[in-house]
Amino acid sequence: MKKILALDIGYGHNKATFGTSDGTIKQRFKFPSLLGVTKRNEYVEDNRIYSFKGHNYYVGDNAMHLPSENLVDITDYKNLEHYAPLFLHHCIQTIGEIPDIIVVGLSIAQIGNSGYFQAELKKYTVDNQTFEFDKIYVLPQGAGSKLTIDRYGNNFPQEQKEDLSSSTYVGVDIGMNTLDLFLVSDGKTSPNLFEGIEKEGIMKIAIKVAKLVEQDFHRSITLQEARDVIDTGIYKLRGKSHSYQAQIDEIKKEYLKDMIRLIEAKYGKIIDKCDFISVSGGGSTIFKTTEDGFFKIPKTANEFYNSIGFFLYGVTQSKQ
Repeated sequence: MKKILALDIGYGHNKATFGTSDGTIKQRFKFPSLLGVTKRNEYVEDNRIYSFKGHNYYVGDNAMHLPSENLVDITDYKNLEHYAPLFLHHCIQTIGEIPDIIVVGLSIAQIGNSGYFQAELKKYTVDNQTFEFDKIYVLPQGAGSKLTIDRYGNNFPQEQKEDLSSSTYVGVDIGMNTLDLFLVSDGKTSPNLFEGIEKEGIMKIAIKVAKLVEQDFHRSITLQEARDVIDTGIYKLRGKSHSYQAQIDEIKKEYLKDMIRLIEAKYGKIIDKCDFISVSGGGSTIFKTTEDGFFKIPKTANEFYNSIGFFLYGVTQSKQ
């Protein structure tokens, strides 16, 4: 039985789904797309530190305890490509098994770089050890969500009962950096119906929150730290909590209005004929409070819809 790792490498979080070629999902987890530059201590063994391309790093949650100036935000494609092998390696270390098939994704806005992205992941060196993988697939963001919607609808892991073969809807994958859209007409989509827009993800909200913190406390925080403030509504400074929930709620409302305008600009009057808008990805949680029934958000695993779909694709490829 082949082992399949589906990794949705994002600017905000990495979402992983790991399982076997019979379709069994064994693990599903996420970690922040965050790196912390550090130094090794010759007297203290710390297996959380990775040596990569001449520097030492903590990855994900392990980096959060470092000073803000030591943290590396992943805000553009070049950074994502450069550090993607480190995120993949951390994921494999977390799983504790070497996958036979790896499926990852890129925004349609950056899918033209898929060859370079794939090459970076196929062979890399961490801690002076080289890792090589034969089968790595790079899919457009949103494609995974579509596969998951087809199989599970709005309620993973329960199988889809509603017939979507004649449905027309817009799928929206909200990431940290990118906003990926795809149009499904009569249950089908195609590559020319995908749109990827950079700098339109939750980063827009995080930038505004970081500015509020800097304005109020004269502290510079990373976008990952700002994302934590968005999720909790709280900025903590030296043991004291400061609420930003009211300001964040207003920023979210403006973001949603902008997003709807973008969808309308891309798909025009087709939006009037849609049955619903399906929203997934890391930023989809901001829709949880909306009362607009036109938006459908997965009841569970909404952040993992791309990753789960990538896994389903890997299962299909394992049978080829």
